[in-house]
Amino acid sequence: MPPLPSTDLYFTGALGDQITRRWQPWRRRPIRRIGANSFTCGDWMALIRQDRPRLMREALAWPGRLAYLIDDDVAGAATCDYLPEAYRAKLAAFDHDFHRPLCERADALLVPADALAELHGAAHQIRADIHRIEPGWRLPLADQAHFAPLAQGGTLRIVHLGSGSHAAALGEIAPAIARLLTDDPSAHFTYFAGSAVHAALEHHPRARRLEPKPWGEYQRWLARQRFHLALYPLLATRFDRARSASKLTEHAIIGAVGVYPEDWAPAAALGGGAILAPASPAEWGETLAKINRSALATTAACAAETLRQTNALPRQRALWQQLLGII
Repeated sequence: MPPLPSTDLYFTGALGDQITRRWQPWRRRPIRRIGANSFTCGDWMALIRQDRPRLMREALAWPGRLAYLIDDDVAGAATCDYLPEAYRAKLAAFDHDFHRPLCERADALLVPADALAELHGAAHQIRADIHRIEPGWRLPLADQAHFAPLAQGGTLRIVHLGSGSHAAALGEIAPAIARLLTDDPSAHFTYFAGSAVHAALEHHPRARRLEPKPWGEYQRWLARQRFHLALYPLLATRFDRARSASKLTEHAIIGAVGVYPEDWAPAAALGGGAILAPASPAEWGETLAKINRSALATTAACAAETLRQTNALPRQRALWQQLLGII
């Protein structure tokens, strides 16, 4: 099993210099990696989301203290009709076999969304201390140089950086995107999907579907890209509303102004650095049609400045060091 993106965003990105390297076992550091997403530090074991079944069983039987980080509403996903059936079945099995037992076993639960903190805090079977943690990206944020050609009438580059679990929400706004592309010949849309999401996008000459990429390749791609708008529709489901704020930084890395549901709390943290659309993705048409191109560079700069000031990596590192007793 390869390391998950979650492990990079919530653990190794902030604590890389504290982890003993497998190729340098003589240089002892406080944290030892025992699996793709599993670590030990003194009497603590830290599990990021999930690992091989053997290591998750080891976590359940760990004689010391267990820190468990979960960045999705697993139980919510297992019962969400908008997600692919195979994905729901996989998460339902994980929830039953490991996720719920791990939550009940853990001494510390780390979650990146208020909805997840509230959900686990209300579960009487869970006795762990619950800690809020934000995702930490190591890629630099873009400047706004790519907006200069746009101001001269250049291509408006729009993107949706989503996985298969975002496909249903993307499908809801697909007709509005297609109308925007038809009405504005200078607009171009890029999105990730393993298969067709909506005919309006699949057959449009200025809509480009990219195959999902492995995490390392995706990060390299991301660092090279520049876009002007990044769309992030969410459905009114328990699963979607428990998503982390990771996309805020992801969009700033490519220099894009994010468009988010008006009732999604993380977007409010950007203040004037975001565009807010109706909560229902099906109602995004008017918002997209009224985007003010001349204001996008200023909005993107505002988002980038806010995210730089609230850099998650130092706070993430401090949280883990305090929890694991690293001096």
